[in-house]
Amino acid sequence: MDAGVEIINDISGLRFDPALGGVAASHEAGLILMHSRGTFETMHTQEPVTDIVGEVSRSWRLSIEEAERRGVKREKMVLDPGIGFSKTQGQNIELIAKLDELAREFPDFPLLVGTSRKSFVGHLLGGAPVNKRLHGTMASVTAAVLRGASIVRVHDVRAAVETVRVADAVKRAHNTVA
Repeated sequence: MDAGVEIINDISGLRFDPALGGVAASHEAGLILMHSRGTFETMHTQEPVTDIVGEVSRSWRLSIEEAERRGVKREKMVLDPGIGFSKTQGQNIELIAKLDELAREFPDFPLLVGTSRKSFVGHLLGGAPVNKRLHGTMASVTAAVLRGASIVRVHDVRAAVETVRVADAVKRAHNTVA
């Protein structure tokens, strides 16, 4: 924090180290609460849950409660469903497809989605290597934005900015018509 960090990105939603909430609060830093299951070493070997949207929702509620107990203001929190962390390919896709449900359930919080170059994109593209996932990533970014993501975490910034500009224009037009 002394080096100028303004946002803490906690991949465990304060499960690994709840004291991070106090650090964020005392420095008035932003706090990203990401969903994951298991420990850092076991999260990728977790048995899939049957209701991933419900699991993420329950986890976020616990993370929000813990952050508030530690003094973090709601306006400093961002929620991340943890695409690729302790989830199957199908669950990653389902979370993006149902992001609007989570956005309605947590209207006070911006949602962050990070799909950039993830393995599920590579699998959907027939085993594309990391450096060949740009178009799949931008498709997933578009879907996430249209379904409620306020923030996207990406590697290819220029492509993402252009993608999000178009997706936002479509979303605004839909909301104006609807």
